[in-house]
Amino acid sequence: MKVRLLDATDARAYQRLRLQALQESPTAFSASHADEVGRSLDDVVARITAAADGSVCTFGIFEQDQLAGFVAVIHPQREKLRHAVELAGMYVAPSCRRRGFGRALLQAAVAHAHAIAGVRQIRLGVNASNAEARALYQSIGFTSYGVEPGALQVDGMCHDEAHYVLRWGLVAG
Repeated sequence: MKVRLLDATDARAYQRLRLQALQESPTAFSASHADEVGRSLDDVVARITAAADGSVCTFGIFEQDQLAGFVAVIHPQREKLRHAVELAGMYVAPSCRRRGFGRALLQAAVAHAHAIAGVRQIRLGVNASNAEARALYQSIGFTSYGVEPGALQVDGMCHDEAHYVLRWGLVAG
């Protein structure tokens, strides 16, 4: 397995895997398959191309040159929010789960966040019923700070979202 930042050459593979993710795990994402299926390749390229300063980027994990998973890193630029990074849209293909792919992808995103000057925490949200993903985040050091009831509505059913944070070097106020 190999983890690296995605770029324009990965757009088709990313869109294919993202659409698979939205169909296979609709309660794991705020976007729906219908939201994404009509995106142009140019839109996908813009989504996954890293910002020059690294504030927005998407990591991909590959198995034998095939994209097997991804996660986005978003670093807000507003002064009061710059101490935090958000992870979003993490997904690993079913055939690569329980084989260390998720952990490797998450570790790359965390290392990237640590390298951004002034960042002191990483936040993420996950479907509260996804015990495997929650266990992975906790094993890396993330702690839960709450659950938002009914955060997503999919096919008429509401799903709770658990919120996690990984903190380092913060001074309490």
